[in-house]
Amino acid sequence: MTKRRIKLTRQKYDWAKNRDVYLTGEPLRLNPVYADRKAKEAMRQVRKMHLDVSKRVKELFRTDLAKQTIQDVAMDASITSRARILTNKLAREWNKRFLEFSKRFSHSIFDDITSFTAEDLQRSVDKLTGGATINASRLTGATRDVIAAGTQQASSLIRSISGEYLAEVQEALMRSIASPKGNYTDTIKAIDSMLQGRFRVYKNKAKNITLDQTRKAYASITDSRMRSVGISKYRWRHAGGSQEPRAYHKNVLNGQVFSLDDPPVIDLKTGERGHPGQAVNCKCYREPVLEFGNPEK
Repeated sequence: MTKRRIKLTRQKYDWAKNRDVYLTGEPLRLNPVYADRKAKEAMRQVRKMHLDVSKRVKELFRTDLAKQTIQDVAMDASITSRARILTNKLAREWNKRFLEFSKRFSHSIFDDITSFTAEDLQRSVDKLTGGATINASRLTGATRDVIAAGTQQASSLIRSISGEYLAEVQEALMRSIASPKGNYTDTIKAIDSMLQGRFRVYKNKAKNITLDQTRKAYASITDSRMRSVGISKYRWRHAGGSQEPRAYHKNVLNGQVFSLDDPPVIDLKTGERGHPGQAVNCKCYREPVLEFGNPEK
């Protein structure tokens, strides 16, 4: 299949044809404010789950511990059974809620990013070509496939949070029942501390999953759109500002030109290849380029 060739305005072409130069478009970069906003939305969903689970679990323990001495708790099979029944019920309820939430949430991300990438690429192409009439918003079959696959993956990762969270809560509750603290107050405090700890873990997990999937969505849709308009190369740009930047991305990849068809190594330890934004928590981005002559000679 013949690759599409991007067209320049006559003025831009005449300027570039006898030069060894890269024509560079506007940077293609996800707005971090948007990514943070979606991450907070996912964290709020986890918080709703935590508050409901915490309330109902502590109610169960308060009722049972008020009826008996703390020494009897470990011997009470009924509280073990009811705690298991409750956490199983909570898992069913919240797995269903997260299934519905993850579908809405992932579709909203990919719908938004589909629009963002069209607008951003159009601005980049306008600069790169000198204003040639090119429709960068057209969705090809390949780009639609990228969107569908990415939406499904993001939904699956968000959906998994509730099941993992409730499984850990149930296991920790069983341990609390088997080894109760010395009195009623201490047992309730231990249960509350456990629930708070699980909440912090899964709130951060929701944040990291959302940020990572949002960046990957932007990167994958951008790459597919670039191909569709005939742009096959980009200059790697390091985002900067990270507390723990990848030295290899910052000091080696940054500023180099790569082809979409020949991605560079992005992880020296594993040999993984990819483009900006594809490694976990990578905030790097791309600048589309067109090559004239041999700009690197």
